[in-house]
Amino acid sequence: MANDESRSTPSLVETSAEIERPDYRDPNGEYIPVVVDGIRSGLLTEFDLYTKVTKDFFLVKPRKSAVTSLLLQRLEGRTPYVYIRAADGERYFASVDQNLEQIVKNPSLGLREKAALLTDYAVGVVEKLFSDPGNPGTLNSAKNFTQNCVQYIASNRQAFLHLVELSSHDHYTYAHSVGVAAYTIALAGEMGSTEPAALADAGLAGFLHDIGKSMVDPGIINKKGPLNEEEWVQMKKHPELGAEILRRHKNLNPIIVLAAEGHHENLTGTGYPRGVVAKSLDPLVQVISLADAFSALTTKRSYSNPRDSKAALMLMKDNLKTKFDPEMFRRFVLLFLDPNKRQAA
Repeated sequence: MANDESRSTPSLVETSAEIERPDYRDPNGEYIPVVVDGIRSGLLTEFDLYTKVTKDFFLVKPRKSAVTSLLLQRLEGRTPYVYIRAADGERYFASVDQNLEQIVKNPSLGLREKAALLTDYAVGVVEKLFSDPGNPGTLNSAKNFTQNCVQYIASNRQAFLHLVELSSHDHYTYAHSVGVAAYTIALAGEMGSTEPAALADAGLAGFLHDIGKSMVDPGIINKKGPLNEEEWVQMKKHPELGAEILRRHKNLNPIIVLAAEGHHENLTGTGYPRGVVAKSLDPLVQVISLADAFSALTTKRSYSNPRDSKAALMLMKDNLKTKFDPEMFRRFVLLFLDPNKRQAA
């Protein structure tokens, strides 16, 4: 994955197109950020809503009171997040979990609003998976996300681009997995996969590809700066650890396990953990490897700021061209082009 490799190869992260983004989290853990774009869904009616000014939180809507148009005008365009109390987090998550299919199908919600709720929900799922990767209930939530993500991406050409923006939009380490799932679904579709169940499995493989990092020392995962040799040895164990975790879950498509184990292999055979040539693996593993690299470059990491999509694609083209299938990379680039310009690409 580009974020791991860039920690041992500084030249891959040197670019002027890095984006400074604020950290919206509450360092004390008393409040949870939720996307402003999801307010119109009605799912936040039952919760106290807060805004953050410097380090302080202020109540702007008591629970069970309506979200007024004046409040929306005050919030939209000024901040991507409002806040609920951490004590209400499980209740909010369960509400989205139960209503996700209806949210995606709701004609009164815009594409961006749906993308915001999908992303918010998925970040929560990944956080739960990292804290308890063996929980079958959370795995069912992951399946719920990817199934609805397939339907959302298929609904409109612009839908994918909203997910691109929002999955790279925030500070969360977990947003990386959300992005990889979205990119994998879109690229698998671009490569000719049309069966919803197969696309959902592809998305789930992308969503779970880094689950092995839940078994790596957080101090290594979140280290600011290059890893030393011992730390790098530990980091390189995460694909096999992820495959081991996923094998314990019954009724998973085997490709999901293979993707977790093989997403750091490449065309030159210099990847890890086995150093096999990527073309000898299922093509979906290559899709996830490419999606992983792009998401790593466009998501804020502990050691680097995110790049915009154009800068990330140029960096991959110039520095990582021996690691990805050229035709697959070309089709990935097409995902970001205006439909009217795709014929000339």
